[in-house]
Amino acid sequence: MRGRIQPGGILVRGRGNRDGRAPEAGMRLHLTRRRVVLGVLAAVVLTLGFAYTQRHAYSDNAAELSRSLIGDENTARLEGWYFAVQDRADRWKYSVFGGSTTPFEDEATLAALARSERDIAAEVAAAVVPDPLETATHYFIPYVPPKPEPLELPATVALRDDLAAGEGVWTTEGLPRTSPDDVLMAKTFIRPDKARPYASVGVLLLDRRRARLHLMGGTEHPGGDRGVKGPGVIPVAERPLLLAAWNGGFQGPHGGYGMIANGKTYRPLRNGFASVAVLADGTVQMGEWGKSLFWRDDMVAVRQNAVLLVDNCQVSPRTKEGNNTWGYVEVNSAEFITWRSAIGLTNTGDLMVAAGNSLSAETLAKALWAAGACWAMQLDINVSYVLTSLYFAQPDGTMKPAKFISGMSGNADRFFSTQTRDFMYLTLDETRFVP
Repeated sequence: MRGRIQPGGILVRGRGNRDGRAPEAGMRLHLTRRRVVLGVLAAVVLTLGFAYTQRHAYSDNAAELSRSLIGDENTARLEGWYFAVQDRADRWKYSVFGGSTTPFEDEATLAALARSERDIAAEVAAAVVPDPLETATHYFIPYVPPKPEPLELPATVALRDDLAAGEGVWTTEGLPRTSPDDVLMAKTFIRPDKARPYASVGVLLLDRRRARLHLMGGTEHPGGDRGVKGPGVIPVAERPLLLAAWNGGFQGPHGGYGMIANGKTYRPLRNGFASVAVLADGTVQMGEWGKSLFWRDDMVAVRQNAVLLVDNCQVSPRTKEGNNTWGYVEVNSAEFITWRSAIGLTNTGDLMVAAGNSLSAETLAKALWAAGACWAMQLDINVSYVLTSLYFAQPDGTMKPAKFISGMSGNADRFFSTQTRDFMYLTLDETRFVP
């Protein structure tokens, strides 16, 4: 056993460490440090994992904070980088673990709400006692007016060979105030991207004769920076007739797209951009402002956003353009792979509302075209903004909201509270539903 002489001439023997500690003490210190490092790493992983699961809840605020700190252009570049990383992660995850290819995962919940709503309607109808003079056949044969023609379901186009179950097939399952015998609305889904089988677009079709579209300005967007603030909330008197509500378009400064609604000009209308307009009689029109759509005295609301996705029953070649057609920054946000939403019209003028995950502007356009849209325009993008809510009547007279697509972020009752951003909603109106 070797020793060493420390200052003062003291001979120290043994197999100690260079710092004089016994080997057991050094080992314990090493293990303690290792546990601390592993504990810290575990805490970081858990924190990052939780943050990832909750990323949609704070992404909106994070984006706004980023714009205030580093500017809009740099924020758009960061968003582009984030979407690219997210897209690669989604493609890898699907290739390894697979995943759902249909957006309607909460079908049972929606179906239960729809059945409950139909039961309520049946109870109300049964409670009405008919006048015996009107029903007695020995007095006269009651006149039964002919039913109007049913909602025309567009033919869909298959965009891939491996169609999922129900893809491209219209159904009334789980929709409010509708059934196979009384089709007020229908739905289907389309997968427009062969490289991303999990990217699916849910499409909601609504009978133009039985619904009225409303545009609602938010308290801050699109006109808050111009001093024009909207109500931002669905009037209480209209809620018993609610069918659906969904997000509007880009923020006011982000492209400067025009909007007129609620008796206000939030932003002036501009030529060359996709526009949806509502007439006083409830008719909905869509087109390129200044080319196929112009102002008329009976227009009550107009909203513009980017360029047309589908124009004259064809996918618009402008869906690949960037810069001022899809925003106001130099980054081409039309290529971002993210959640996107849209509104469209069929060749008969019936309304379409669509949304889906992992989409570019072009793949969203293809999905709408494949579902039968002849005109369509994009609304807002990114998961924290895209939401479509359906409303089901309850026994107590209230309306129960539910998400149209289960993967949508936020709460289904979002539009019952005051909104800072503009949105659209639909109410039942059968005044034009005549034979």
